[in-house]
Amino acid sequence: MFARMARTAGTAAYNEYYGRHPERRAADDHLRTRPALLTPGGSHYDEAICGDAAASFRAIDAFVPDTRDVEVWASQLRSAVDLSRSLCEGLVQRGAYAAGIAALDQRFVYTHKGRFDADYGHPVQLPHAIAIVFLVEMDFGAMQHAPGAPVIAESAGQYLRAAQLSLTLAAALRAAGFEAKAHYDAHYDVILPPLAVAAGLGEMGRHNILVADRAGTRVRIGAVTTDARLRASRLVSLGVERFCRICKKCATNCPSHALSDGDLTMTDGIPLWPTNAGRCYGYWRTVGTDCGICMAVCPFSHPDTPLHRVVRYALRRAPWLARVARWFDDRLYGRTWADRQRRQLRPGALSPPRS
Repeated sequence: MFARMARTAGTAAYNEYYGRHPERRAADDHLRTRPALLTPGGSHYDEAICGDAAASFRAIDAFVPDTRDVEVWASQLRSAVDLSRSLCEGLVQRGAYAAGIAALDQRFVYTHKGRFDADYGHPVQLPHAIAIVFLVEMDFGAMQHAPGAPVIAESAGQYLRAAQLSLTLAAALRAAGFEAKAHYDAHYDVILPPLAVAAGLGEMGRHNILVADRAGTRVRIGAVTTDARLRASRLVSLGVERFCRICKKCATNCPSHALSDGDLTMTDGIPLWPTNAGRCYGYWRTVGTDCGICMAVCPFSHPDTPLHRVVRYALRRAPWLARVARWFDDRLYGRTWADRQRRQLRPGALSPPRS
């Protein structure tokens, strides 16, 4: 959707894309008439908060890795006894929530560039066989304000952090003698959620967002692909698919009705729940933020407390407890997002968004 929305009427890229997909043109042109994200006109626009978010997004392309950190990291990599472990530990030490390694499945590599007119339509050439994937955590308190402006401010901050980590790691790998490419916001040659699953960082949920251990869907993903010979991480089983089959909270509460409450379907040999990206993004352009309701309402996204650790452990070990867990979640937090907000959005009930 972001690549489609980046097209400008009258340009060669616009004409080429809608020449292949004329059925999308009218709906996409209508979306372009709505206020852009982070601009006045959205129902949840806040000048100060959206201004901070916009600054974070601008900082992504302005970021230059610190040469001292790059050299320190490269030195650690050159001397590492276990390079795979050293890479993941280095990411966590620098602020990543978790990190893993996966073989680069070509199904998760885009075929052509699409975001910017300058290289639109160019074939993606990515010879690397390995992806180093990592997560950064989004603040629980900020996400409880969905779909308000604090959500997109938190998103922007974590996209920036992921970009900083991926660009620094890629530079360190190159300094250590390897080929490497960073993949971060608006500069992805790979599809990150399924790569994160392959790297042992979680499972895909009904909303087609990664569900990570402990943080649930409150994560953003970054990656670096490389020719370094690394050891792939083990897949994890969190009981997500079984729980998502019966929970359906994200689909029930999606204001744009973009999420499916039906069964899994096969896409390129991968089981997924369908998502209507046009409806989802259309709601974003209405409220002026990236919504976040499906992420915030997900029971896996609760804080990492002893109670929730017990529930997550039980779901991993005994998937048949999914219905019991859903029943308790509905009683404790409410079935609808409106009910959840009434219970939690009280003075002092939530932590303030991280700066």
